Amino acid sequence: MTKPISLLTYKIVTLSYIQQVDVNESIDWAIEMIELGYESPTLYMLSSFSKPANYFEITKYVTETVVELGLTLKDGDEAILSYAGYYVYQIAKGHKVRENLTEIYKFCRSRNYEGLIYDFHLLHWAWDQLDYEDSKFNHYWSGATRANIETIVIEESKKWLEKNEMHFAQSIT
Repeated sequence: MTKPISLLTYKIVTLSYIQQVDVNESIDWAIEMIELGYESPTLYMLSSFSKPANYFEITKYVTETVVELGLTLKDGDEAILSYAGYYVYQIAKGHKVRENLTEIYKFCRSRNYEGLIYDFHLLHWAWDQLDYEDSKFNHYWSGATRANIETIVIEESKKWLEKNEMHFAQSIT
C-alpha cells in the first residue's frame, strides 16, 4: 500500500532546478510529511528550521531528506511537469482555480513560454479576456465564456494530469 505524500512534494523535488521554489515551503513540507507519518533524521532537522530560511543552508537538508524518503529529485522536463503539477492538482480538484492558474501562467512566462504548460498560459489569457468582454469568440480558447471558463480550466487540468502525471509522479511504499 502506498502512503499519501504532501502535495508540496511536487515542488520540493524540483528545488535544485526550478528557481521559483520558495525554500520556506520546504519547512512546511517537512512538517506535513511528519504529520503524514514519515520519519527521517533530516526530515526532523528540516522541520526545525525557522523562517525565513537560508537557501544555501536548507538545500542540503532537502536533498538528503528526499533521498532518505525514497523520493526522486527532478530536473529538466520532469521538474517543469512536477512543479506545474503542484498547481494543476489543485485546479483539478476545483481549489482556488484562478489563483493556481495564475501561478502556472507566471511560471510558464518565466520559463520562456514553456510548451509543456503553454495551454495554461492560453487559459489564463482566455479568462482575463472574459473579465472585459464576454463575446462569442475568445481569442485564446475556443468556446470559452464567463459561464464555462472555470469548468474548462478544471477539465483541461484533468486531461493534463492524465497525460503527464506518469512523468513526475512520486510514491513511497
